[in-house]
Amino acid sequence: MSMSDLDPSAVGGDETIPLLDLPPEDSLFSEALMSLLRTCRKPGGELDADFQILFDGSPDMLVLIGPDGVFRDANPSFLGTSGYDIRQLRGRSILEILEAGYRDGFREKLEAIGRARAAPGEAPPREIFAFRGLKPDGSTASMECLLVPILLQGKAVVLAAIRNLTLERRLLEELRESEEQYAALSETISEAIFRIGEDLVILFANSGAMSTFGYARDELVGQNFQILFPEEVFRTYEDVFRKYFYVDDKDRPAMGLRRTLEVLGSTKNRGVAPMEMSFGNSKVFKERTLTCIVRDISHRKNLERKLRHLAYHDRLTGLANRELFHEDLQAALAGLEKDKTRKHAVLFMDLDGFKQINDTLGHDRGDLLLVEAARRIRDSLRDADTAYRLGGDEFTALLSGIRKVQDALIVAERIQSSIRQPFFLEGTEDAPISVGVSIGISVVPDDGTTVQEVTKCADIAMYRSKDSGKGTCTVYDPAMDARVAERWRMAQEIRTALVRGEFRLYYQPIVDQNGMIRGMEALLRWPREDGTSIPPSVFVPVAEESGTIFLLGKWVLHRALADLRVLQDRNLRDVYVAVNLSGRQFEQTGFADSLVDVVRSSGVDPGRLRLELTETTLMRNPAAAAKRIQGIKNALPGLRFMIDDFGTGYSSLAYLSNLPVDSLKIDLSFVANLSRTQNEKVVKAIINLGHSLEMGIVAEGIETKDQRSYFVERSCQGMQGFYFMKAAPLPNVLKRLERQLQGIPPFQEEAGRAEAAGE
Repeated sequence: MSMSDLDPSAVGGDETIPLLDLPPEDSLFSEALMSLLRTCRKPGGELDADFQILFDGSPDMLVLIGPDGVFRDANPSFLGTSGYDIRQLRGRSILEILEAGYRDGFREKLEAIGRARAAPGEAPPREIFAFRGLKPDGSTASMECLLVPILLQGKAVVLAAIRNLTLERRLLEELRESEEQYAALSETISEAIFRIGEDLVILFANSGAMSTFGYARDELVGQNFQILFPEEVFRTYEDVFRKYFYVDDKDRPAMGLRRTLEVLGSTKNRGVAPMEMSFGNSKVFKERTLTCIVRDISHRKNLERKLRHLAYHDRLTGLANRELFHEDLQAALAGLEKDKTRKHAVLFMDLDGFKQINDTLGHDRGDLLLVEAARRIRDSLRDADTAYRLGGDEFTALLSGIRKVQDALIVAERIQSSIRQPFFLEGTEDAPISVGVSIGISVVPDDGTTVQEVTKCADIAMYRSKDSGKGTCTVYDPAMDARVAERWRMAQEIRTALVRGEFRLYYQPIVDQNGMIRGMEALLRWPREDGTSIPPSVFVPVAEESGTIFLLGKWVLHRALADLRVLQDRNLRDVYVAVNLSGRQFEQTGFADSLVDVVRSSGVDPGRLRLELTETTLMRNPAAAAKRIQGIKNALPGLRFMIDDFGTGYSSLAYLSNLPVDSLKIDLSFVANLSRTQNEKVVKAIINLGHSLEMGIVAEGIETKDQRSYFVERSCQGMQGFYFMKAAPLPNVLKRLERQLQGIPPFQEEAGRAEAAGE
């Protein structure tokens, strides 16, 4: 099962599912799973491997179900405990394996989650509830469960964390009934079981004590319980153990006693190891004793540490990641309250010339360069400093305990000197690669007392270094160029606007020679909450430069596919949607696989999707572009590619004939100036070229009847422009398409004149 799109706060739909913040004593999740779910808040995160590791390796029983309760997947712990085979479960409702009396309650929990999604102000249920489950052999087991709503591949699902109560509760009850049965039952599980007297002397130990602590039972009986712990740990927890001894199980929650304790145990041969302890009560005649079950959780803790490293470190370079940078910087800021004379510095770094190398030599060598650059940055820092990779070719460093800004400048100069040295990468030994690095510096607390303020100042200073010719270092000054600050502010606003759902897709119809709508181009619009609008010509270049174009592109694709599904459901199956791809988005590592997954999971016919790429993007590396396009078309039969703004670049006929594209779009600058002889010659040449290569031709920017007639006479298959209709929200276009369903051309001469006049 693929989990590549798991994202509890995914941007791109109309809902955001909050992550439950449960205290450890009430949560059925291990800390590792809670830590991983916290990392899912990051946009564009690649979480499939992390989540799969925990899902498969978790000791908790984990199940994925749909909002209707139908099984999606179950981890090995659940399958091994329940006795089911995953093939028996997929496609069935979880209600079928519950006793009848518990089904309505479980269904109500799922319905409550559905209501919470529909009403953002309503919190999803967070309490743990109990039920009895049915095993394949007809036997039953007591379970307790917690349901957590998440998003999987853009679809709402529910993660159920389940714990088997039957074993522990039945065991403790039967241990209280008789000493003989106590000893017999204690051998049925592998965990260590102890019965302790009032003086904390061990009265009984099962054989599990050997596998857990390395002691034979004879070595433990009669010994004080402290033999199982390091001296300082026992001193810390001795009073807590006595509370469990005297307070009955039913009264423990009111006394603040947790169901389990995690402590360090002392083994006979392996030294110290993490243990998990749970307690019950039992009596021998009139004596009160404490029953304790101890599990060695070394494996679980190792898994948690591994997942924490995955969650807080960049996979490619091994450096700390953006989330850990924020946490470390927050901790540094908090420490300033105790020592107001202390200062820190933040270095914001961006490699100069990396994108060109990535585009020309390929992503594999680009990755090798990033790994080597990360090593050089790390080696240039002091022992007390930390380097981070924020993504792409952006790095930061936190310099702790500087005396003055000159200390940070010395470190920055060392980094620049190291990065300027040639990079001898695999396959480029004879032609070493050279790059530079632009650095911005902010000082804490002089330039801010919050993570956002400090990061913003360092980022703005880095932009100033870029504007100053790159390869330089700039210390933040409040009087810096306002234009740099404005560009930084807009990059942050784009991220915020995505979270708030401010962006909209408008559509402009593409019509045939008879005025019938054959497709429509998706165009991104940004109407802000204050009533103003930012044109794409302003925010798209900023998004390209800052890297937020990846988030925008992902949102546009998801929204366009959802709207295409609307057309499909309304029986408008002959109308396609064209989506523009940015060059950075198309060239991004993993884009092709991500695109294939998104289109397949949308349920939309790929033959109704067109992807538009600019001529400039394709000509940067025509061979690589052709290979990538063909791979996508092979994986998604029917999907087509269009070259946008054709005629403005420098395509050679040889390259164009080898590109597996299907249509050419004549740039509107040529259409608007058809009266000029040179422009008219270019348009004719493009049309003849398209016909000779058996490509479709679409003319954009048509605003007059004469322009329309010109392209109709020359057998141009598609036309779009204000003459027919301005870009508008989907419902407006649907009104036109309703006429088309009735066999009425939606764009007759009268309608065309009205639209051209802005009516």
